[in-house]
Amino acid sequence: MENAVEALKMAGSVLLFVIALSVAILAFTTSRESLDKIIKYSDRESLRIDNDSRFYYLANDSDTKRYVGNETIIPAIYRAYKENFKIIFEFNDSSYFLYQKSKGTNVETINRIDLAKETIANDLDSIEFLNGIIYHKYNVNEATYKTKFKIHDLPTKSLYDYISNKLKTNYKIEEKLGTYYMEDLSEAKVDSNLKDNNNKNEKRVITYTFTN
Repeated sequence: MENAVEALKMAGSVLLFVIALSVAILAFTTSRESLDKIIKYSDRESLRIDNDSRFYYLANDSDTKRYVGNETIIPAIYRAYKENFKIIFEFNDSSYFLYQKSKGTNVETINRIDLAKETIANDLDSIEFLNGIIYHKYNVNEATYKTKFKIHDLPTKSLYDYISNKLKTNYKIEEKLGTYYMEDLSEAKVDSNLKDNNNKNEKRVITYTFTN
């Protein structure tokens, strides 16, 4: 009789252990699912798009598109130099541009931030270059700034003021994330989304499209 009681106690203990283990596993599973959701919807400014086999990727789902303002765009521009990615602006306004550069006897209008295309010596120069584009703030004056960075002309409004004014007039700015392969590829091909499977190195690209 005593053996039977002990056996029942042992069986009860095992059953309680199994129940506790099942609850613990369920709790860990739920926590992991919650963590995955938090990571998925966290601020994407700190994330990269990696391991994408396509040349230029602009997904159509909400995970890679959103509407943003200066609080998102400006920090992304300053990170472009450190993280080696490219930012493209589609202004929907032919009268506005980021800056212009002389190209032989012609003038090239630039609507992208890609410091790999610029001759910039160090981090301090990159900050000075971006400050001029974003805020029209210069270490000395505008003329010295243009000479230093070989800039032909700047728009009358800084990028920050332009974005702020557009948002006040019910414009929306859509952010799209993507990647492209850099090697053996001309700037025109990159911006027109053409594919070249011979390219190897990926580069992150963010496109900001202005719509009303």
